[in-house]
Amino acid sequence: MSGLEDRVFDAIVQRVAARTYVDDMPASRLPVLEPASAAAVAQAEELAGRGLPPLLRRLYLEVGDGGFGPGYGLFGLDKATRGIAGGFLNLCDWGCGITSELDLRDGQVWGSDPNPAPDDVEWSFPQGMTIVEWFAKWVDGRLHQPWLLQDPESGLWRGATDEETAAMLEEAFGPAD
Repeated sequence: MSGLEDRVFDAIVQRVAARTYVDDMPASRLPVLEPASAAAVAQAEELAGRGLPPLLRRLYLEVGDGGFGPGYGLFGLDKATRGIAGGFLNLCDWGCGITSELDLRDGQVWGSDPNPAPDDVEWSFPQGMTIVEWFAKWVDGRLHQPWLLQDPESGLWRGATDEETAAMLEEAFGPAD
């Protein structure tokens, strides 16, 4: 693994030790984490027809079979691998039908937000980051749920940028501390 991957892994392990490993959930409600078995990881990789990215593989094997991370926590492999034959691994649920997925073919994280778009609009979109960058933003407190918006200039539906998300959060909740 790279230096960034090691730093992210260590930061996640620290959050687990401090019982702050799911956003906005009190420590008393956090699940007990149990690592995935090597057989479960191998089965997921077989279903996908490719290996999991090294950081994600290590997290499943050494930290927990889901239950930690952004949103309501990383899905366990049993839920994450639904639909994996298409090349996508379900990562987490943010609530209100909003999810994050990993395209195992190219390593990019995608967001899915079915809420604001008309029926004829695709609500899944690339977020322009790898799984390592996704977890790095989470441990640094800079990862926000994906959301779909209609571009004010083009009228096209797309994923919000970090800047648009920050502006929306400031408008809704005031300036960050």
